[in-house]
Amino acid sequence: MACMIEKLSDDLTFGCVVTGLTQQDLESPETRDELRQRWLIDGLVIFRGSTVTPAFQIALSDCFAETIIHPVKEIRHPEHEKLIRLVSNPQGEDEDLIEVDGVAGCGWLPWHKDIIFTDKINHGGILHATKITSTGGETGYIDQIDAWDRLEDKSKREIEDLEVVYKFGPPESSPWCCREQVRYIKTGPANRSMYARAESDWPAVVHPLVFTQQATGRKALNLSPRFAQSIVGMGKTRGDELLTILSNHLWDSPSYHHTWSPDEMVLWDNWRMLHRVTPAPYEEVRIVERTTLDGDYGLGRKLPTAA
Repeated sequence: MACMIEKLSDDLTFGCVVTGLTQQDLESPETRDELRQRWLIDGLVIFRGSTVTPAFQIALSDCFAETIIHPVKEIRHPEHEKLIRLVSNPQGEDEDLIEVDGVAGCGWLPWHKDIIFTDKINHGGILHATKITSTGGETGYIDQIDAWDRLEDKSKREIEDLEVVYKFGPPESSPWCCREQVRYIKTGPANRSMYARAESDWPAVVHPLVFTQQATGRKALNLSPRFAQSIVGMGKTRGDELLTILSNHLWDSPSYHHTWSPDEMVLWDNWRMLHRVTPAPYEEVRIVERTTLDGDYGLGRKLPTAA
């Protein structure tokens, strides 16, 4: 394999960097096996120094799992059905404008797992920024295997068999959405459409608070602060207190924030990693395109009524 693989940072327990990957490399079974192993062990893979096209992005995704069409129709790419396209352009009519800690911006997303508000969550995705803003718009990642390892043994014993209720809705419907002070100045039509069909299309679901990575035996904290509602079978006072403690634990965990360049892609394991996006300047356009990797961990279930 001509490309080079190295550790992302000596200060982090997760992540690696693959430099110089080409389409020809993907034709090698040995290369594909090594990339899959790095994804399993490191959870986050940064691809640098590649010529990125939609076809290459999809072909690379297929090395890890089947690339599927995203279930949320509002964000699908208009030309490539196996990509989603996220556009931050509040000067148009199709984007949110958000004030985060007193600063207006666009494209902000709090710490979350993709599609955790459904009973089947995808295994990951590969992200590529096609239009980059002068500041902001960074994509952040937190490893929940590392977050689990950092918990005290007493906390591990308390939460190991618990389950969390999740539900899709606007940020104010999610008590642990974020630590920042957030105010929506304008909500774009895509989010308005999704919020309007939340009750009918996305009933409440349940996922375990902890899961085990089967291939390695490592345990991971399995909490998405965004979309979390309650703990199954636990009284509201203690349940809310515990979700607050765990959310703060995650927000204080070591993180990596990726500052984008055009020749880069980022692959992450959605079963174990949280991610977020920092606000970008409201007067600039930011465009990112992403694949969705099939593969459910089989631990979620629908909850027709509130727990």
